[in-house]
Amino acid sequence: MRSAFAVILVASLAGAGPAAAATPITLLYTAGDSFTETYVAKDQGFFSKHGLDVTLQAAQNGSVISAALTAGSAQIGAPTPTVLLQGDEQGLDLVIVASANRNPIQPPVSETGIAARSGSGIKSASDLVGKKVAVPGLGGTIDVLMKKWVQVHGADYRRVHWVEFMLPRMPDSLSAGLADAVAVVNPFLGRIVKSKAGYIIGDFGDIEPPGAMVVVYASTRRWAQAHTSEVAGFRAALEESKSYIETEANEASVRTSIAKYTKLPPEAAQFIEIPTNLDPEPRPAGLAFWIEACRAQGLIKGNPDPVSLIAP
Repeated sequence: MRSAFAVILVASLAGAGPAAAATPITLLYTAGDSFTETYVAKDQGFFSKHGLDVTLQAAQNGSVISAALTAGSAQIGAPTPTVLLQGDEQGLDLVIVASANRNPIQPPVSETGIAARSGSGIKSASDLVGKKVAVPGLGGTIDVLMKKWVQVHGADYRRVHWVEFMLPRMPDSLSAGLADAVAVVNPFLGRIVKSKAGYIIGDFGDIEPPGAMVVVYASTRRWAQAHTSEVAGFRAALEESKSYIETEANEASVRTSIAKYTKLPPEAAQFIEIPTNLDPEPRPAGLAFWIEACRAQGLIKGNPDPVSLIAP
């Protein structure tokens, strides 16, 4: 009996192939709470569960992500819809594999805001004329929204001096007088207010209609077509991460992940507001606003079909 069992065991082991290797994916993002689902998916093993070996790599700003995807130095990136649209008009052929977040209806906590430097005396859009206003990337979502906010509130955005600063540098840019105002998101908005480096004068997020995708995860069309199972696994991991984030008992670990990947001091983690507008499902309707806004500001000339810009 023992001999027969040994034969069966050896045969079983011989027939068992090696475990499938996880697909390596470099994911480029810009530091901010919009990408909380990926931070948590990495730390909680949701990517690994779906056969993905994801390396999160912070980019200087969203404008470099499209080029990195095209060059193959990253497989998935997190550009804003405006950057993706501009890249596609230039022939890069990028598609959306998932949404990061979506503008909600009446969010309970403001995720975005315009902070003026303490002592600047800035109170309104007209006060920004002639001043240095920082955005994370020219041509990006926040840049487009901020310019539209200035215009809607009766001032000429072309008379504002626009400068670029990475989100983590924005609190210090105000303190050092390198910017008179910043268009910023959490957790950095909360840090600015708490430290009294600046005060809120408005919210550029008010310009964005409910349902619009704020930031997306994208790849080249060629990569998405060749890796349909990885795209499905990526989306599934984000959905699991969203459920984890929405579970109250996980708040502390979620804050820790946000602080880790946005390079905030560990002691700042307890003050982070967990975003409530995360939504990984990409929807064509979420692009319509951006196409119109980009055309109005001269960033694109075409009128692409939103459906064609989302990977199956």
